[in-house]
Amino acid sequence: MEFIRQVERLQMLNKLVKEQKTGSPDELAQRLGVSRSKLYLILDELRDQGVCIRYNKQVNSFVYEECLGISLKFSFEILSSGEKKSIKGGKYFEKSLSVHYFGRWQDTLV
Repeated sequence: MEFIRQVERLQMLNKLVKEQKTGSPDELAQRLGVSRSKLYLILDELRDQGVCIRYNKQVNSFVYEECLGISLKFSFEILSSGEKKSIKGGKYFEKSLSVHYFGRWQDTLV
């Protein structure tokens, strides 16, 4: 599932940035399995969420500014048919998944 790959990508990105071991933008993109332009789209999305991140040539790594990192939490639970009706997007998931599982997820940026 693409969503799970995105979560894993963000987790790896966070780990590498916190450790200041991302390498160059091209190296980081390769580690994450994305193109350089996709990497910058991901970084722009994080910045839109308030995460201050920039490339530092001296340490050859992306670094966080004004924060220590991000916290990404993901949980999966099976909901009853009554519960799925109360969640926005339930119809979207019903149409897009061949197996009818519905979940709630929450991510938190710190």
